[in-house]
Amino acid sequence: MGAVAIAVLSGWLKSWGESGYLLFSTACAVPMSIVPIVLRARRGSGVWSSFVVKLNVFVAILVFFGTYVGTHYFFDLMGMRYAFPTRLVFEAALVGKSGMHVPIFMYPLTQAYFMTYFTALVVADRGLRAKLRLGPIGRASLVLVLSYAMAFAETFFMATDFMKDLFWYEKHGRMLAVGSFGYALYFLFGLPLVRGLDETADDRFPMGKVVIVALAACMAIFFGLEAWAKVVGAL
Repeated sequence: MGAVAIAVLSGWLKSWGESGYLLFSTACAVPMSIVPIVLRARRGSGVWSSFVVKLNVFVAILVFFGTYVGTHYFFDLMGMRYAFPTRLVFEAALVGKSGMHVPIFMYPLTQAYFMTYFTALVVADRGLRAKLRLGPIGRASLVLVLSYAMAFAETFFMATDFMKDLFWYEKHGRMLAVGSFGYALYFLFGLPLVRGLDETADDRFPMGKVVIVALAACMAIFFGLEAWAKVVGAL
């Protein structure tokens, strides 16, 4: 996030082309995704049993779904707009009516962001649950509050005047206040599932179960977005 802030505030982001975006987004993703796997392998530890690898796999599945399919819901329902000078795109063929496209560089960049988000959310959720000693309703409310706060914060700090030529929301204020609930669906469904990965020493998730849980989260998010489309509609 610090690297993105520097690229945005310095104006470098506006001067890059396809290769620049790909190089930058990959460089952001490597420290959280590739480096831990390499270090684990060099120590001779079981790579696939590592929590950080499982978290990367869970997040990667969510990121693929969210970027490949979910982005079009943001284009159509929440007025999100991209104007990056890129030609390499990868997206669902039959989803979306806006005519907007999803640049490939968004995949590694979103991996870096969502690894950060879910790490922070799990730490905050566990810490507050333990400190406040919440019951079932309190824990569910905490997930909702944390999810909305994360969605609101990203929109607030990313969709700024510094980025308005490349990335913006057509109704910024309404997106912050209302659309953040739609974006929060990713965390509302993702957080309760991701926090269960190896949460206790007696409950270690095999990689196959991680994949199944991540796919379940994607399906829940998909139906959540569909429900948003029918109940709330376009902002």
